[in-house]
Amino acid sequence: MILPRLIIADEQRPGKIMSGVIIATILKDMGYKLRLFMGNVDEASMRSLQILCNMPVTLLDPTLCGDRANLKWLFQQAASPDCLNLVITNLGGRWTEDSPFRIPKECFLLAEWLECEVIPVVYSDTSSTLTVRTLHEIAGQFEQNGDLKIRSYLFRSVLNDREYELVDREAGRQFTSISAGSIPKSLERDAPMITDICTDETNRAMFPIRSAALQLKCINQQVQWPLFSALAKVSPEWTYQRKLCEPITDSGKVNIAVVRHPALTLGGDGTEHMMKVLGCNVVDVPLDGHISHNVPIHGVYIPHGLAYMALPKFFSNIYLKTMFNRASNGSSFLLAEGGSAPILGNKISMTSGQGGGSGRGFGVLGFDSFYKASTFGSPQKLVAFRTRLNPLISGSQECVWGYASASLSLIACDLDEECWETRETLVGKPVGTDGWCKGRILASSMRIEPWSAPESFRRWLEG
Repeated sequence: MILPRLIIADEQRPGKIMSGVIIATILKDMGYKLRLFMGNVDEASMRSLQILCNMPVTLLDPTLCGDRANLKWLFQQAASPDCLNLVITNLGGRWTEDSPFRIPKECFLLAEWLECEVIPVVYSDTSSTLTVRTLHEIAGQFEQNGDLKIRSYLFRSVLNDREYELVDREAGRQFTSISAGSIPKSLERDAPMITDICTDETNRAMFPIRSAALQLKCINQQVQWPLFSALAKVSPEWTYQRKLCEPITDSGKVNIAVVRHPALTLGGDGTEHMMKVLGCNVVDVPLDGHISHNVPIHGVYIPHGLAYMALPKFFSNIYLKTMFNRASNGSSFLLAEGGSAPILGNKISMTSGQGGGSGRGFGVLGFDSFYKASTFGSPQKLVAFRTRLNPLISGSQECVWGYASASLSLIACDLDEECWETRETLVGKPVGTDGWCKGRILASSMRIEPWSAPESFRRWLEG
């Protein structure tokens, strides 16, 4: 199987949009057919890609997927032989000018497991000597981790054409790799506020990034655009990943309603891919309306996002309220995850950043929730193990990965208890508890990665 694939790895600086977002936007505008993936949890870049390229984006984090086979199965399901399958991820960085450049392990694992080329995007707004030193450190670390070679690189935030000539000449003397060009510092853009791009009106928030993409595209020979497709096509033939579990027994007869709203898009579309590969039909239910055709619904999925921004629409949607009421006895599949979990609880409190005050959830499960900030900030990757009966994890050997944020707290009411303990590593000590359930209903402050536990997720869907 041929799957053209390429990783764009961005040097990280707080508050800046990943250059991969601008690159993908331009490639899409130039007519390239794309499939887009995020190799790390970056919700501002994830949502920006969805808006600018007008397509879903899949989270492809090696840690969250659990192991190589799971990640390859997810990529195989979401990728397309007819597209440039572009993975945008974090390259890491250095704390100070004198500290070493550190690349996260996820970047190496992506390159190794996907067996494809990596284009490092390196800041070049200081001296050419420091930039070339950074390239040396990056190339050396890739060679030490899986003997991976860097064939091309791109400079970003270059001060002017003369500075680019200096750094390009110096890099050309010391590397056999090819320069893909540069992105001028004048086109550097801040990452948008999540709250500004989780509404129906996103044009104003996206305008600076759209403008930068248009300007970069119009500068002749600033970036070697055909190189991205060429490097994607030199990837070796894809080694087929066998299914890690079979579809559910009633394959094709299980319909799962997925609640749709711009605020519920921050976790990517990986969970829907899992549902489809297990044989379920995904039925879109917009918060502003209801499904246009009459099909039986066997479960509901509320994706991760800033659900507090859409609370009035949840409670004005009679169709959704009816589905929640039918599922409230625990007989049907119902999942609310991450920032959407409060919808199934009782009292919902918010800080002044969201207007303050409090509201009510649907009261399906016994917990109160508190949004401490307007975003799902500083996500922490966690692995959950069972502490009591729940619909996803069965037995002491099973677990599921996900990520959570200290920005959201779920607090047990009365005698209800959490059904998971969470750890930072598989063998680490517990760092907290999470998960509320009733029958086949589950709410978790974690954005759950079902690709880390496909067999468990299948069992839950099948009921």
